[in-house]
Amino acid sequence: MSKTDGKAPDLQAALAAWREAVGEAHVILDPEALEAAETATFATTQRIPAIVRPADTAQVQACLRIASEHRVPVYPVSAGRNWGYGSRVPPGDGSVLLDLGRMNRILAHDEQLAYLTVEPGVTFRQAYAYLRDKGSSTFITTIGGSPDASMVGNALERGDGAGPNADIFQNVCALEAVLPTGERVETGHARFPGARSAPVFRWGLGPVLDGLFSQSSLGVVTRMTFWLARKQPWLRDFFCAVNDDAQLWDMVDRLQALALDGTLKGSFFFWNDIKAYSITQQFPYPSVGRAPLPDWAREKLREGFGRWAISGTLIAPDAELGALLEKRLARAVEGAFRPLSFGPVAPFGEGTLQGVPTETNLAMTYWRKRTPKPEDPHPDRDRCGFIWCSVAVPFTGPEAKRATDIADRVPRLFGFEPNLALLAHSPRCVYLVTALAYDRDVRGEDARAQACYRALSRELADAGYYLTRAGLQAQDAAPPVKDDSAQVRQRLKAAFDPEGILAPGRSEP
Repeated sequence: MSKTDGKAPDLQAALAAWREAVGEAHVILDPEALEAAETATFATTQRIPAIVRPADTAQVQACLRIASEHRVPVYPVSAGRNWGYGSRVPPGDGSVLLDLGRMNRILAHDEQLAYLTVEPGVTFRQAYAYLRDKGSSTFITTIGGSPDASMVGNALERGDGAGPNADIFQNVCALEAVLPTGERVETGHARFPGARSAPVFRWGLGPVLDGLFSQSSLGVVTRMTFWLARKQPWLRDFFCAVNDDAQLWDMVDRLQALALDGTLKGSFFFWNDIKAYSITQQFPYPSVGRAPLPDWAREKLREGFGRWAISGTLIAPDAELGALLEKRLARAVEGAFRPLSFGPVAPFGEGTLQGVPTETNLAMTYWRKRTPKPEDPHPDRDRCGFIWCSVAVPFTGPEAKRATDIADRVPRLFGFEPNLALLAHSPRCVYLVTALAYDRDVRGEDARAQACYRALSRELADAGYYLTRAGLQAQDAAPPVKDDSAQVRQRLKAAFDPEGILAPGRSEP
């Protein structure tokens, strides 16, 4: 909760002031709306007393000043589709939701310099439509989550995507952020009047502040510039599969070498069989009965497919260079259970790896539901149980094996199928991503999934593999640190948020 210093939070006074600041229609007290905002893909107990929806930066400043004046905690969200990490639910009970969805303007686009400046309510779907209608040769990376997720929200949580610029926060600059005091801060050169290089030069002059607002409760980001990728005239998807774990770890090393020398640009993926099949179908209850999936059924599912799929995209400026890249990749994966295959050369600008958003991966969240996935998937509404656990792993075969062995074993102990992927977004580091999928309508599953998550994240940390994103499920589970950073962060928080009103309770290890 917020600090009091003898003065209790005054919600009613804050509500009256917010109505004056943003308009009565945008201060929401409707019980159904509040209940929906309190729902995630795992059990939550936090209650939201109101939702406030500012329309621009000035209104965000006013809202935060009001919150500080009346000691009322607030929690900012953009689109609220942070599925698997907490959705819209605040970390602390009693926090008013500061919903930035009305701030959905695309503020600038430069085709030659390949950037897009947006407010936090702009979604990946909206950005795609904008660039398509402009006939742009550039695109924003696609994510595995909802196309209706916020670009700014995803970047701030250090989300990842497919294709070039897959590490999204590495490819943004010129943030505008409002502090809990109502002060406005711009990062990089954006803080200088008339700075021409603000959207193209990340570092600016002096200390770099951008990272202070990522995965933090130090400010509310109201503007961000994204660097776009250029569509390639030659692009081919590739796919192969291995059925032997020892061969997989050897191929991890081989493909890391290709990423380091530039043969493989952008992201590529290693998916296990459970992850692949949870996207194409739901749990086979008619033939298996109840969860978890027995070994014999898993063996049947993977017949002809293999234990691990390896996929990605080759890109080149022309077919001649593309043919050379194909040969290099083919040598690296020689001997695969399912030999290397290539898709057709994609027409210019088509496909998810060149910015076309898709809801395909959302099918994973319905893996254990007994009802079919609807046409308009919404895991919160449909009571899908889903928790992500993502850790950073050095990009070598032995390291990947060591971490993956843990992620394969622990979910089984709790009755969950090990849904695993290694996401290669750089030549030096991969994300090991484990998905815990279940049905929230089954008694006891929420508690079991949370216990599994805590055991898994703890054992991975004990082995030296730490979270890349914490999420609401990691509340009070942050591992201890070995330096003085916790005290430094506390001093920063006190300086930026003297009344302690912004996202109280958020875990910031």
